[in-house]
Amino acid sequence: MSDIKEPESMEECHYFSRRALDNGNKFTIWVPKDEVTTMHISYVCGKCRHHGIITSEYHLPFSFNCEKCGAEIKIEPLRGKSKCLKKKKSAGPEV
Repeated sequence: MSDIKEPESMEECHYFSRRALDNGNKFTIWVPKDEVTTMHISYVCGKCRHHGIITSEYHLPFSFNCEKCGAEIKIEPLRGKSKCLKKKKSAGPEV
């Protein structure tokens, strides 16, 4: 098991998401504020129930294989998330 610990608060994160998918995969993704290009993923494989933690470059969509059974685990962005980000970037006072 890794020495990486999940954040105690979302305030510690640039990005945070916790999801359970229909295929049994469960994962928590977080990007610490001080490491905005690195994401940590704590997961439970829906096929073999293995729990693991991996670290990767921050980008979505993202897929990886379970460290125990090799099953592919896909992480897709939430629907509408990219639209929300675009609105936030363009929002602001007109000059």
